[in-house]
Amino acid sequence: MENLSRKPNEHGQNSTDSPPDRTKNELESPSLFQSQTSGATQDGAVAFELKFLLTEQQAKDIAVALQGRLAPDPYADPSLQGAYRTTSLYTDTAGFDVYRRNGNHAGTKFRVRRYGLDGPMFLERKDKDGDRVRKIRTTISAGDLCPLYETNAESGVNGHWAGVWFRDAIRASGLKPVCRIGYERIAFMGSTDSGAIRVTFDRNIRGEMTNNWEVAPIREAAELLPGFVIGEFKFRYALPALLKEVVADHRLVPTTISKYRRFINATGCVPQEAPLNHAVSATESGGTADV
Repeated sequence: MENLSRKPNEHGQNSTDSPPDRTKNELESPSLFQSQTSGATQDGAVAFELKFLLTEQQAKDIAVALQGRLAPDPYADPSLQGAYRTTSLYTDTAGFDVYRRNGNHAGTKFRVRRYGLDGPMFLERKDKDGDRVRKIRTTISAGDLCPLYETNAESGVNGHWAGVWFRDAIRASGLKPVCRIGYERIAFMGSTDSGAIRVTFDRNIRGEMTNNWEVAPIREAAELLPGFVIGEFKFRYALPALLKEVVADHRLVPTTISKYRRFINATGCVPQEAPLNHAVSATESGGTADV
């Protein structure tokens, strides 16, 4: 896998430790920087992502501590007590090489994500190396998914479809839809001298198997982590003082947990006796290994 620690930016220069000007797009996702409505959005720098498996009480206490210090996410839905629904369509090969972390599939996910029932939809590539994360994504409409499964379909300005890069990548890698995973997310975001920060809490995580390019809400399905909340701290360059304070005050210990791997393990669709490419810890064998 490529080294995410230092890569050329759009001007062909190596990224540095000095934070660039911040935008609304970066605040909403620190692993993205430049805001574009067509074409892939990406940046030469990387973000960092720390995950925590929290009890419901821990999540509530941390949210209270952040109120007034970080702003609520713009997608917050008052009818969901400030949360918003997120649905992600995950892809993998016929042999589940993404799940198994085989070859070039290790640490890379291609997915389609939607916020809300009729909110924005994104084609995304996420690369993760330890706690370093980079995302590339393109905004599309629901009707623009057809080029992913219709060979000659095109849409967009002057016949150019904004998701060509995504379509070509999944076809070259043999990726197809495997499952949809939905959850309710409460998010806070803000800006510090060291860059944008974002804190999220994911609840009611559920999944369904699928082989269709549809990002529909999850129907009735068992929760993957009943009684628990996945918390994530996302930031650039260095862990901000505010988040250091939260970690210390609540005695938080980062963990590795993947919704996708958790769901695939729960379905039993991948034989567990088949060896993985990487050593799997006792925690990971319970479904919390990250991809």
